[in-house]
Amino acid sequence: MPEPRAITMAAFMASLTLAALAGWLASRSRYAPALRWWAAGSVCASAAALLNVSQGLVASHWALVVGNPLMAVGVGLLIDGTHRLAGRPSQRWWWAIPALCLAGTSLWWGVWYPHLPYRVVVFTAVVVWLMAGLGRALWPLRQRGIGVGLAFVAIAALLLSLLMVVRAVWALQGLIQPVYALGTPFNMVVYLVGAMSFVAIQTGLLLVHQLLVIEDLRLEAERDPLTGVLNRHALASRLPLSLAGWALVAVDVDHFKEVNDQHGHAAGDRVLAFVGEVLRRHLREGDLAVRMGGEEFAVLLQGMHPSAAQAVAERLRCDLERLAAQGAGLPITASLGVALATPGIDFAALWSQADGALYRAKTLGRNRVECTEAPEGTP
Repeated sequence: MPEPRAITMAAFMASLTLAALAGWLASRSRYAPALRWWAAGSVCASAAALLNVSQGLVASHWALVVGNPLMAVGVGLLIDGTHRLAGRPSQRWWWAIPALCLAGTSLWWGVWYPHLPYRVVVFTAVVVWLMAGLGRALWPLRQRGIGVGLAFVAIAALLLSLLMVVRAVWALQGLIQPVYALGTPFNMVVYLVGAMSFVAIQTGLLLVHQLLVIEDLRLEAERDPLTGVLNRHALASRLPLSLAGWALVAVDVDHFKEVNDQHGHAAGDRVLAFVGEVLRRHLREGDLAVRMGGEEFAVLLQGMHPSAAQAVAERLRCDLERLAAQGAGLPITASLGVALATPGIDFAALWSQADGALYRAKTLGRNRVECTEAPEGTP
């Protein structure tokens, strides 16, 4: 089995390669701040591992007092980068306090009054704390399609934490030797698992980044870039297997052609963007808003009976009229048609019904809501 220094050197080279990859990706990614923090953290933690394994070759104040806190700083930068990836502010106290604790512990029980068991216990507590912090930083991203990457990081962090706990228990029983006792089997296991776990964590974080980029591209492909609502292509993949219990609201901007003719297409684009913003503001979890084409929109509302669906449509109509001058830069109104899905109906048929109600709203003077007749037996 290779010695700890050889293991650490191999892991150091792998870690630097991953840090360089993160730095290269930072020049091409919207998540550049996170990648830069990850790259810096990888370099710090790798340098700390080299210093730590150099005990017996370099002075203790370098190997311990500098190396141990530097490890906490390195992992802390990984945590901060992950917070930035999730769009959250960094929380440097989460790792700065443990880093100071390691500096004091290493100086007191490493240089002045050497005591290996106490030093190992404190080091273990800090490692477990930092691994928990990394998991806590990643947790808000769990619903963004990063399951594989999250599992990759979690397994490596859990393995490293368990190893450190076992080492601390053995240390308290006097069963471990200092790092510079290179030939001991347990030390070799510690460095092999520790080094590979850190490389795995780096790899997992880069995988999380790539999965987020893929998810962002998928969402962009599904969204109408002007209004921010779904496009028709994305609608097919979002429709439930059964539309029973759903309501469809067809929305059409009144006299939109006149807006383009009198105010220009830029003004028309502002109107459409404003309509998309209002529709999105009224969506609940699970509801869908779709741009069907031109100035026509569809809003799919789940779990709606006719009166509730009509009330939602009326609120939409009122907000479009009330907020238009401020949000779109000119007054507009909209006509809306509401249809309630029956068992077995498909979207095309439901849209045809809602469009018919919309046409009736247009013929009756515009800027109003019209509904299809409620299906028999509907409350």
